[in-house]
Amino acid sequence: MSDPLDSQLDPEMLPIVMAMRQRMAERTPMVTIAPAAMRERAAADFAVWNRDLPEVAEVRDFFLDVAPQPLRARLYAPSSASEGGGLLIHFHGGGWVIGDLDFEDRACRLVAAKSGTKLLSVDYRLAPEAKFPEPLNDCVNAIRWARANARDLGVSADKIAVGGASAGANLAMGATLALRDAGEALPAFMVLIYGLFAMRTDTASYRAYGAGNFGLGGDALEFFMNLYLRDRADRAHPYASPILGDLRGMPPAFLAVAGMDPLRDDSIELAEALRKAGSRVEMREYAGVIHGFTQFSAGVGKGREALEDAALALRAALTA
Repeated sequence: MSDPLDSQLDPEMLPIVMAMRQRMAERTPMVTIAPAAMRERAAADFAVWNRDLPEVAEVRDFFLDVAPQPLRARLYAPSSASEGGGLLIHFHGGGWVIGDLDFEDRACRLVAAKSGTKLLSVDYRLAPEAKFPEPLNDCVNAIRWARANARDLGVSADKIAVGGASAGANLAMGATLALRDAGEALPAFMVLIYGLFAMRTDTASYRAYGAGNFGLGGDALEFFMNLYLRDRADRAHPYASPILGDLRGMPPAFLAVAGMDPLRDDSIELAEALRKAGSRVEMREYAGVIHGFTQFSAGVGKGREALEDAALALRAALTA
C-alpha cells in the first residue's frame, strides 16, 4: 500500500490516496470494465465529495440547441454577477469517457462564486460512443452557441472564457484552436486545470507518477486515449495534442498544475509553448497533490486554493 514517494503527499491528500489504493486493490481493474460501469463507479466515488456546496444565486439546467444533437448544460449564476458581465464555459474531466454535469458541481459553484462570473457547464458527448473529433465539435458548438445567445444569458459576447479540467482542459484548448483556424472570434481567456495536452505517456512526470499509485496511471491514460481517438494517427492532430500545434494567436491563460500528476509536464510544456507563441500565461503548481485534486476541494485545502486562484485570474481577465 505504501510508496517511497508518499512522503511528498500533502497531509490532507495522503488519506485520500490511501483510501483510493484500497479501493483499487478490491475492485476489478477499470480498464477491464465497460464504459457504462466506469461511469457509474466514478459517479459514486465523486458524489461524496460534492458536498458543502458553495452558494450561488441560481443553478439552471437546460439544453443547448446545437447540431447534431442538443447538449445538456448547467448555468451557475452567482449573486455578484453583473448584467453584461463575463461567462466561463466549462468542460468536465473524465478521460473523454466518464463525467457529466454533476461530476464537478462543487468546483463549478466555487469558481462561479469566487469569480463573480457566470459559469456554463456543458455535457458534451462521451467516448467511445462519440469518437474524436465529435466531443471536440460539441465543445466548439457550445462556444458558438454562447456567443450567439450572450444577451439571453445576460453576459457580454466579448467576455466569454473557456476552460476545463483534465480531458476538459484538452477539449478547451482544442476547441479554441479550431475556432482560431476557422477565423472566428476566440474566447477572451482560458482556465486549464491539470490538462492532458499531448497524447503520450513518456514524460518525466509519467515516469515518476504514472504507475497508478497516485490515482491516474499510464495504463488508464492509454486506455482512455484509445477509446477517444479513432486511430493512432489522431494522436498527432493538434486539436488532440495541442502542444504539437501552432499556438500563435491564442488567448491568455491560467494553468493549475498538480505536483504529483503524470500530466504535470504537459501543463509545464504547454505554458512554455504558449508564452513562446506570444500569449500571456499564469501557471501555478500545487505541491503534494495528485491528478484530480480539485475534485476533493471539500477536504483538501490546496484543491480550494487552486479553484480560488483560477477564479481570481478569471475575474481579473474579464474585468480588465
